Amino acid sequence: MQNLFPNLFGKSGSDGMDTSKTLPGLQTSDKWNSDGVTGLQLQVECKLHYVDLQFCNAIASTFEDSPEARDLALELLYCSKKFALDLCNFMQQDVDFWKHKGYTKQSAWELTCLSIWRVFEDIYVVRVVGHDCRDLKNPFTATQTLWAMLRSYIVMEEYSHWNFVEHPSILAVIARHLASQHICSDDTLEAKFNKLEDKISKLSTKMRQPGISDR
Repeated sequence: MQNLFPNLFGKSGSDGMDTSKTLPGLQTSDKWNSDGVTGLQLQVECKLHYVDLQFCNAIASTFEDSPEARDLALELLYCSKKFALDLCNFMQQDVDFWKHKGYTKQSAWELTCLSIWRVFEDIYVVRVVGHDCRDLKNPFTATQTLWAMLRSYIVMEEYSHWNFVEHPSILAVIARHLASQHICSDDTLEAKFNKLEDKISKLSTKMRQPGISDR
């Protein structure tokens, strides 16, 4: 079973059977960011610079004789780094937004996690074509793997372009949540009140008729 999330978010199958309200490795928002002092977000942002340097050195040495391949690898690395930073910012801003709207800390975190689930589900859909590429003797293995990777980067760029919160997939998650929280009016109860109001109105009119109010 393929893991839907990066390992730092925990492990969850991509079969759609997980009913968790949060991320597998981050059950509370404090594990992500605890008042800006500790948390996974700070660790990711701090270590991203060092990881970037390591990858840049590895790309330069591996593709020393292939400038086009080197440029493509560096471009994809930049896209990955930007996506990671934008995702970190969105997660914290989204939690703060829902808390400001009156949600409890845990409820705000669960709502943010719904959006994060959708992000990685969208990425999974496009990279699934490369999951079963295991035969190194098959000439299509590298092609399928590269194709799946490039399609994943397109999805990542789309999320960054829309600042996550304005991406259609995220808007759909928010709209569905708000619709589930909407309380429909009770037509039956409203009809009863209208009927009672009509009776009172008729009774008041009758009471004002000559001869009735003098009794």
